This record gives sequence, structure tokens and C-alpha cells, in this order.
Amino acid sequence: MHRHLVERHPFELHVASNADFADDLLIHTVLRLPYLLHRLRKSRFGPRLASLIRDYENCVWTQMHNRELEKTIKKFKPQVVLTLAETSLCHIAARAAKRHGIPLAGLFLDWFPVMEGHFGSAWTRDWLSRQYRSLYNQCDLAFCTSDGMQEVLGPHPNSHVIYPMPGKQTIPQTIFPPKNKKFRLVYVGAAENFYGRMLRSLLEKAKDESDLEIIIVGPTGDWPKGILEEATKAGVCLGFKPPDEAAKVLAGADALLVVMSFEEEHKLYMQTSFTTKMLDYSAFSKPIILWGPDYCTPSRVAKRTGGALAVNSPDAGQVLDACRSIGRDAEVRKDLSLKSHELSQTIFNPDRLQGIFVGQIEKLVKNERN
Repeated sequence: MHRHLVERHPFELHVASNADFADDLLIHTVLRLPYLLHRLRKSRFGPRLASLIRDYENCVWTQMHNRELEKTIKKFKPQVVLTLAETSLCHIAARAAKRHGIPLAGLFLDWFPVMEGHFGSAWTRDWLSRQYRSLYNQCDLAFCTSDGMQEVLGPHPNSHVIYPMPGKQTIPQTIFPPKNKKFRLVYVGAAENFYGRMLRSLLEKAKDESDLEIIIVGPTGDWPKGILEEATKAGVCLGFKPPDEAAKVLAGADALLVVMSFEEEHKLYMQTSFTTKMLDYSAFSKPIILWGPDYCTPSRVAKRTGGALAVNSPDAGQVLDACRSIGRDAEVRKDLSLKSHELSQTIFNPDRLQGIFVGQIEKLVKNERN
């Protein structure tokens, strides 16, 4: 959203959130839990009580009148309330918008109610998902991050799909690490939790492949110590890198890897989310391998457009087969590169995405005036 609202700055913006911002970054109203709970969360007891505090935040705090937000609305006089659909603040925003008669626009970017860290007790997840769906129906304008999100949420009179806004990519002249004769598969992004499990299974399958190298850029904090040390020593895991350094790794790839989980517990999340990596990758005009289930939207986009080679099996061996196919067939390699580039110029084009975002908000305001 920083790319939509701050980098391009289409609207006068006032942010109200519970996030910690640098004082000079944005005009910002801080929304905090009651003082004692806020202090408790920050104390040494916070981690032990995190689930209970989150339950209070999601189930009780959302029902309360927020005086700071009320004061901000009266002073700033917004024409639209734009909220990120998640598990707490969005519902406070929706109530405030209704109370003041202001149009409500919602950003449905991930199915947060099932994501660790966004819910407290497990029993609340179904209730939070129902609240998430209810918010969708309350919105005068809804932006969905994928076709899958829109389909799962259902019919809405003013719902639009906007894939995640890609970052501004400058293709570097130099690459890192220096190129060798091996086929190089590069992954840049989150490398922990289910992503990490998939990537480690791929490394295990590829360890005897003499003509293939895999490079992973991203945080690996939950990897077993021995595996991480071995991968780091071999130059496989490079850790987190800022965008300009990660771009040098991407520029040296023969193919780029997108990963979506096959695990059943993450099925709803995979059906509805859309990985920003795929949009960022397309700017490099490299073959993309999409390793994920056929029900995830990136896989469906890959098949519809030809912009990536979809591997819809959890078997890591099939990813290696995809690398071999790209490596030995110049026509396949050329076609995937061209189709990847086409994605960056068409459905992933940031000007197109920004146009939908700004245009629909302006239309909402215009209709409200009329």
C-alpha cells in the first residue's frame, strides 16, 4: 500500500493505525489498546499472554468507541475511509465510517483470520472469517488481491481485482554471485515456515544434481542449524538482502522460483492470496517456475497467460524436471521469457494497477457527491 498511496501520492492521506511509524514519515494517528494492556503486551509477560491479548483486541476492542479515531475524522474530514481487511482495526474503521456517513473502501489482500499472529485462540478463526466476509459486504468498494479472493468472498456490487503492486525494478548491469556453467534457479522472498519446508525439500532433492544450482535470498531463522550452516557454506542461502542487492541475484538467474504451499491447513490462504514475487520477477524477463497447487491464483494465471511454467505437484523432483526443460530447450526458454515480460507490461503493469485503484476511489467519491 506504500507503493499505491505514498510513492505515487494520489490522495491527501491520513493514516490511523496501531503501527509504529517514524514521526516524519506519514501524518499518523496512533490507535492503542487500553493503556494497561498495551504496557502488558510490551512487558516480559507479553509473549505468554499474546493469545489472550489478541483475543481481546479482535473480539472486544473492535466493539468499543475509539475516541482518537473519532477526533481524527472530525478534524481531517475524509471523503473515503480506506481500510485493510484484517482482524481488528478494520472493524473499528467500518463502524466509524458508518457513523459519519463516509463511504468505506476495503483492501482484501490476505485471509488474515487464518494467519498465525493475527488470531489469538484457535477457536476464534471461524468467527473472524465470518467477520471478514461481513466486512466485505459492508464495503461500498472492495479491492481483492486475486481472482481467487474475489471468488471465495462471493458476489459484490463494486468489487475489483488488483494484483499486488510491484516494486520499482532497475535491472542491474552486474550480477551476483558470478555466473558459472550451472543452470541457476533463484528464489527471493520469505523462506521460513511452509516456504522453508518446501525449499528444504527441493535442496534435498537437488543435492546430487551437478549441473544445477539453487540460490535462496530471504530470512531463514527457523531452519535447522545444521541444514542452514551447510546451505550457507555452499552459497545456497544468502540471507536477507535489500532490493538493490537482491536484484543482482535475480539478474543472474536462468529461472526464477515462486512457491505456494500444498499443505491442507493453508488451502484457503493459497486460494485467496497472490504473491508479490511473481510481479516483481516478471520485470526481469526471465523464465518463471510456479511451484504450487492448481487451485492457487498464481498457478491459474500462469496457465491462462503462459507467463510461467506451473508445477502443480508437491514432488520437488518435478521442479528439477522443469529446470531441465528450460535449460535444454532454447525455444521453451525464449517463450517463457517473452511471456514473463508480457505480464509485466499488461496485467502486472503498475500503471494499470494504480489506474484501477485511483479510478475506482475517485468514482466512489463522485457517486457519493451526486
